[in-house]
Amino acid sequence: MVPMRISACMMVKDEEKLLARCLKSFAPAFDELCIVDTGSKDKTPAIAEQHGAKLRQLSACNGPDGKIRDFSIARNAAIDLATGDWILWMDADDVLQPGGAERLRKHAHKAKHAGYQVTIRWGRDSWLQTRLFKNEPHNRFLGRIHEYPAVKGSLGTDREVVVEHLPDKTGKESSGERNLRMCEAEVKDDPSNMRALFYLGNALRLEGRTDEAILRYTQYLALGGNFHCERYMTAYYIACCHFNKTEWMEAIHAGYRALRIDPRYAEMHCLIADCYGELGDYAFAQQWYRSAIACRAPPPDASLFVDREKYDSYPETGLKVCEEKLKAGARVDR
Repeated sequence: MVPMRISACMMVKDEEKLLARCLKSFAPAFDELCIVDTGSKDKTPAIAEQHGAKLRQLSACNGPDGKIRDFSIARNAAIDLATGDWILWMDADDVLQPGGAERLRKHAHKAKHAGYQVTIRWGRDSWLQTRLFKNEPHNRFLGRIHEYPAVKGSLGTDREVVVEHLPDKTGKESSGERNLRMCEAEVKDDPSNMRALFYLGNALRLEGRTDEAILRYTQYLALGGNFHCERYMTAYYIACCHFNKTEWMEAIHAGYRALRIDPRYAEMHCLIADCYGELGDYAFAQQWYRSAIACRAPPPDASLFVDREKYDSYPETGLKVCEEKLKAGARVDR
């Protein structure tokens, strides 16, 4: 059987510090490199050409100010350059961990699915993302920001393929500023766009605009929708917002709402435990840390952001702190 060819597709801008690192880590996984440059002023295009890339300059994805306004335009332009049987997409600040290339090659060769999700890690957080898919005309990227490939057919999952996200935004628009700018534009265009509302809530929360984040998350939940994981995460983030405002009881009530959607995530159990700890109710906090420990691992169908620490040392540490407080004679006025 003839091996399946994999085309690596990228969009880049001013990535001279990171591009070579990325390509070195992914090199064993692809046969062809297709890069769209959206306006670099540094040596990025030269580095791409040194690595044998098919290179195209593109400005149609940018606004009048030169800033990116639509990631999917650039992603799809890179796909248009590809001649391989499969598309492997990546960013310049990605690093493929050892063993990943062999597993990606194996999936492309066996072709049991139309696409494959892999693990993305950034700090303590991890999530699943479709990074490998068949090069077919109907498989295209959608979304102005937080774009994703709409793959026709079944998706396989390989959590052992790990892509580490190691950004360097020195001298550039920060990811927070960019996400907020572009998510606000998406919601303005379509106030019922649930995906845009979710990510706008995230951008506002991370920028410290907590009340606005709660509003956007609440709008998301009011629209309904059947993406179970995203509905849980939305309710969880509302609880996080109240926690960040030191509104302990509001956070607890929001946490109960999240647990009614899905009780399997240790993050929510830990947050409720933390709230009771802040309230001085260490016995009740203990119960919630124990229930977090009982979660053991993220749900097998978890596809969005998981805080790995909450399934490791965090609840154990919280439990010990509560035990020490209770031994010291801490009491709660109810």
